[in-house]
Amino acid sequence: MTIAFLFASFAVLLLVGTPVAVALGGSVVLASLWSGALPVPIIGQKLYANLDHFTLMAVPFFFLAAALMETGGIVRHLVALANMLVGRFRGGLGMTAVLTCMFFAAISGSSPATVAAVGAIMIPALTKHGYPTNYAIGVVTTAGGLGILIPPSIPLILYGFVTETSIPKLFMAGILPGLLYGAMLMLMARFLARKLAVAPPEFMSAAEKARAVRLAVPALMLPVFLVIGIYGFPAFSLGGMTFEGGAIFTPTEAALLCATAALLIGVLIYRQTTLRSLVSTVLTVTPRVGMVFWIVTNAVLFGFFLAQQGVPTALANWLVSMDMPVWAFLLLVNLILIVAGMFLDGVPMILMFMPVLFPAAKALGVDPIHFGIMVVVNIELGLLTPPVGLNLFVASTISGVPLARVIVAVLPWACVTLTMLILTTYLPIISTFLPSLMVD
Repeated sequence: MTIAFLFASFAVLLLVGTPVAVALGGSVVLASLWSGALPVPIIGQKLYANLDHFTLMAVPFFFLAAALMETGGIVRHLVALANMLVGRFRGGLGMTAVLTCMFFAAISGSSPATVAAVGAIMIPALTKHGYPTNYAIGVVTTAGGLGILIPPSIPLILYGFVTETSIPKLFMAGILPGLLYGAMLMLMARFLARKLAVAPPEFMSAAEKARAVRLAVPALMLPVFLVIGIYGFPAFSLGGMTFEGGAIFTPTEAALLCATAALLIGVLIYRQTTLRSLVSTVLTVTPRVGMVFWIVTNAVLFGFFLAQQGVPTALANWLVSMDMPVWAFLLLVNLILIVAGMFLDGVPMILMFMPVLFPAAKALGVDPIHFGIMVVVNIELGLLTPPVGLNLFVASTISGVPLARVIVAVLPWACVTLTMLILTTYLPIISTFLPSLMVD
């Protein structure tokens, strides 16, 4: 009865227009007052304890790094490099948009940030070169999902935090699916460009190509720096110095160093980050970070209340007792998350559903790494589905195109995301191969 009251309170609060974070925390307070299941003083202590985790400190710094990349000129040089690599193909500018999203994703960790940063440059560029507006919006909005799959990834950090799964292994697990997803989107970009008979690509001289590579080198050093630092460096001995190998810093430390490096590149190399733009960037990022942390602490409180009532354990025991095959369980989880993704952002999805679904997955023998990547691809699909698909709203804002038209533009590209979800669900080797090579 207490759980029924909890979910009823949550539903009513959402229906009256309460923000998701407030609905999560408020429903716990109401259920506690109604049933006495959780003393109110404990709620306050739990709210603070939910934020007192070193892992969560990675979130604001990856947000800041993404914003500094946008204002510091890094994105523009990544676009030029991507265009040099794939722009010579028919549909090459669409492929450039996808490849730029892959580059940006390897640093930012955020899907909406990827759509905003890359879309602000690529959507006008695509339409200027004769690509239909729907094509331009569709490719950027969908490819922006790579921001949460290719490491570093804020949802993977939160998934690791909730499920106590190794974040470096989750990051490693996102590499192959991210590359595969990016390749599939580039094939779709080429296919649609041929179908729409867009103009052939412009010729780039050798000097222009060399300049694009030279200017992009500092930007490309960021993902290389992250990969070496998080996943480790092989053992070596040079003169009197010996390094035993292994990781150099944690993902949280990597986020701080990444933001610092993005700032230094913008100030010292590209010279586009000024004191005024830095202040503006911090003021823009701070409310986003505050909202994420507010959602996190209330969602974890919601999950804690469910755990106190024994819901995750009971659900896991029930699913195991049904003798459900793993493929059917994964299908059920996908259906649940697809529906949830229509109404919730990725952060509350992970924090609300993982405390319930993860114990069941673990009891059925599903690999936690594989399960995490599958969940993130579900979130990517949710970012493209109305009425609360965040990427749709970001694309509508930066392009000035009505939301209804953005939804139509995304439809053919969303089929690629759905295909990717099926592949990651039933071919776990895509997610688990690289982490299996890591030394514990």
